[in-house]
Amino acid sequence: MALGENLIERGKKRIQELKDRGINPFPYKFDKTHSSVQIRKEYKNIETEVFSKESVKFAGRVLTRRALGKIAFLTLRDEFGDLQVVFKKDTTSNYELLNLIDLGDFIGVEGKVSKTKAGEISVFVDKCKILSKTLRGLPEKYHGLTDPDLKQRYRYLDLIMNLSTREIFRKRHEIIKYIRQFLYERGFIELETPILQSVYGGANAKPFITHHNTLHRDLFLRISTELYLKRLIIGGYEKVFEIGKDFRNEGMDTTHNPEFTMIELYQAYADYNDMMDITETLIKDLARDVIRKNKVIFKGHEIDLTKPFPKLTMFEAIKRFTNYDVTKMSFDELKRIVDSFNVELTGKVTKGVLINVIFEELVEDKLIQPTFILDYPVEVSPLTKIHRSKKGLTERFELFIAGDEFANAYSELNDPIDQRERFEEQEQNRKLGDEEAPPKDRDFLIALEHGMPPTGGLGIGIDRLVMLLTGQDSIRDVIPFVLLREFNE
Repeated sequence: MALGENLIERGKKRIQELKDRGINPFPYKFDKTHSSVQIRKEYKNIETEVFSKESVKFAGRVLTRRALGKIAFLTLRDEFGDLQVVFKKDTTSNYELLNLIDLGDFIGVEGKVSKTKAGEISVFVDKCKILSKTLRGLPEKYHGLTDPDLKQRYRYLDLIMNLSTREIFRKRHEIIKYIRQFLYERGFIELETPILQSVYGGANAKPFITHHNTLHRDLFLRISTELYLKRLIIGGYEKVFEIGKDFRNEGMDTTHNPEFTMIELYQAYADYNDMMDITETLIKDLARDVIRKNKVIFKGHEIDLTKPFPKLTMFEAIKRFTNYDVTKMSFDELKRIVDSFNVELTGKVTKGVLINVIFEELVEDKLIQPTFILDYPVEVSPLTKIHRSKKGLTERFELFIAGDEFANAYSELNDPIDQRERFEEQEQNRKLGDEEAPPKDRDFLIALEHGMPPTGGLGIGIDRLVMLLTGQDSIRDVIPFVLLREFNE
């Protein structure tokens, strides 16, 4: 993968040879006037061997080279794509520099644009400048890296060799940019909340622990932005959101990374029905305006993003996909079903907990097309308002696509007495062995006791959303740099 010491020594000799000739192998600047895509667009109709009136300055990394007598063809790759440049001994003023250019070098060229006899838009080089010498060269196969582990471990090489990888991350940028604009147009503002927290909360997860030397105390990397964004609602903002990193000390698989990007938003005087409208509209608008597709292929399924997203309660979904009517089943009946899953239960086990496990084990992977699952048991929704008409349930939904959760939203709990009781139940679950139950956030309770208006809250995993919209089956393919195991493991 990374090339050997013999090539490094060769590269060092090249660098010294350039210095001996009075050439700086690492100059400070190059006035690039055109990108590869600009040149292709601007000169797409130029005729063969008819040269542009003006010269262009183009720069990139050398990917290929081939020499035919007194002419050489090099492919340079810039941020946007590839472009051929042509060196001719008779017309390139410093043609001899070609002998010191290696694959992987950055070079800048100045010249006029034309098409070769083969019909390739090219820059015919008048003069050339080496901008950065490589010591390690490039991977052997020009068509790019293919091994997933190497692509993720050496992301810079993946980006050098694979334009498709660059396109995924460009789409990620466009998706996040679009989400921000979508919310700005609806009156939301973005504010930042702490990453280092004295008390973590807002989700069930194990945190990462760090230590503050000056304060002489441990702190936690946030697992969610929820409780701080709610403080902003309490403080008087009516529409707030944050796009940022959360951190959960959990395993890694195709849909989980310990460091991931979330958007959370909160809207005063709204409920979970409003959050459903925002979620569905946002995803459909992203498909239409950013990806420019109505349907995407994700995890082997064609996902239709044009139809209305169906809504099922958790109980209805279980009945549809398993034939179990959990509303009529006793605790013991539910427990016998759950015992067959070989799932470890921690904390206080109730009917609501068992029903949620049955849903997770038997239903989630059957939810292929976008589907809202509504009305979760209160025991698994400690920050959610009690359902206005269904006893024992809460006003919460999750959006599932191809068996994965994409969004989670509540009519937010704003009753401080109820919230304190829920936190105390979580504390009891921690004592009973539920390591993911968050501790009581006393400061948040004090804030809530000052009054919070009715509020709808929504969280969407950005990484999974990018996976869906770009057709990637692994979260590692949509995060530029992921946490990986050490080589010796």
